Amino acid sequence: MAKTHEDAVSPGTGIPSVMDSAYEELLGRIVIAMLRTGSPVSRKTLFLKIAFLMNETEEPAQTLLYEGVFRLLLNAERSR
Repeated sequence: MAKTHEDAVSPGTGIPSVMDSAYEELLGRIVIAMLRTGSPVSRKTLFLKIAFLMNETEEPAQTLLYEGVFRLLLNAERSR
């Protein structure tokens, strides 16, 4: 199947989904780190971990990434 323009944008926004993939990648890294330390992984623990990381960082760009991951998790609930 040929890739189309729709494959490269977020649904309904016309904005490239590059940031969505960055949020998904960061979320994956957080989950892997939690699994390696033996921490349980659930929506609650993910939100708590991301909130902790947001509080610890001093870089505005990193804070924006964590906020994006928060939104990604919240929107996943709405899409069900």
